[in-house]
Amino acid sequence: MLFKCPGNADIRTPTLKIKRCPKCGGDVELFSIDMKVDCPSCGQPVFNNINSCIDYCQYAEQCLGTETYQKLKKPATQAGED
Repeated sequence: MLFKCPGNADIRTPTLKIKRCPKCGGDVELFSIDMKVDCPSCGQPVFNNINSCIDYCQYAEQCLGTETYQKLKKPATQAGED
């Protein structure tokens, strides 16, 4: 493939982020592909703000693979069903 999509860089090669827990202030490790991780100190869910190509690119499923695409797209679909 000659073209490298910039929209999926953090999905294809996950990066680690440290976020602060909103409840206890502890450090929570989230990979760029994690939607949610529970704080190891207090159990509070900490959400990752994932902005990726799956929201706008017509080739996202082909590029990322069906399994990864469905994993990342699923929460947005479920949120709309409530």
